[in-house]
Amino acid sequence: MLGHLADALEEPAYTGDRRCWPCTVLNAALVGLAALVVGRRWRRFGGLVVLGVGGVLIARRGYVVPYTPRFAPRLAARLPVDVGAGHGPADPSESLVATEDPEALVGTLIDAGVLTGDERLHLEAGVAETWLQEMEALRSATDREVAAAAATAVPFDVASAVSGDRLLVAGDRDAWLTRPVAIAEAAGIEALVDAGLDRETAAHAAGPLRMFLPRCPDCGGPVAESSISNCCGGTKGINDRPDREVLACTDCEAVCYEFPPTDGDA
Repeated sequence: MLGHLADALEEPAYTGDRRCWPCTVLNAALVGLAALVVGRRWRRFGGLVVLGVGGVLIARRGYVVPYTPRFAPRLAARLPVDVGAGHGPADPSESLVATEDPEALVGTLIDAGVLTGDERLHLEAGVAETWLQEMEALRSATDREVAAAAATAVPFDVASAVSGDRLLVAGDRDAWLTRPVAIAEAAGIEALVDAGLDRETAAHAAGPLRMFLPRCPDCGGPVAESSISNCCGGTKGINDRPDREVLACTDCEAVCYEFPPTDGDA
């Protein structure tokens, strides 16, 4: 029974390699303060109980203060320093702006002349060149600079931060991005605006635009359609689909775009 209880307390997303140490220290300090108050107002035994239970929760879950994973990213995004690993989710990467109807946005890009072709769509040459130039300018930037560029590209006020291997753009909707996706979408928005789209439409189209990436956003290598099991050696987490179809870099194996699942895969 104790074993089942311990398993129920586990939060792999916030422990182990993904533990956020600033949040761990904060939670530990609060547990210590609570234990001190309880021990002084009641008995030392009560304080020890609080300290023990709190320590177990922090060890097994990564935190004890309710909703720490929800409010901590917003606090971290406003700090002048990077807070380290611990909050970013596992694969796949999110997109800067949620897209409810990718097919409609592809139609908008066709109407705007961004996408051309009859049987097979492809990027208009000028747009592709601008996009490549914008991505190349970001490749030498630090993660924090890339996150800031992504936050600047969207048409609303957000904050940016880096947490482990994920870049955070925090606002009404928090977006956790891999570095390649952040580069692709920040550069894509600027390329679409340069092509004549308004910034809001460009921001919504940046996600679907990634399926037309001509090169890897991060290393500049060639991209090809593949699957997670082929390009990354499998994924983590029981909810992942190891065979999900993606557009990935053949050099650095970065996942650049995940194709929506078909009805048979859902």
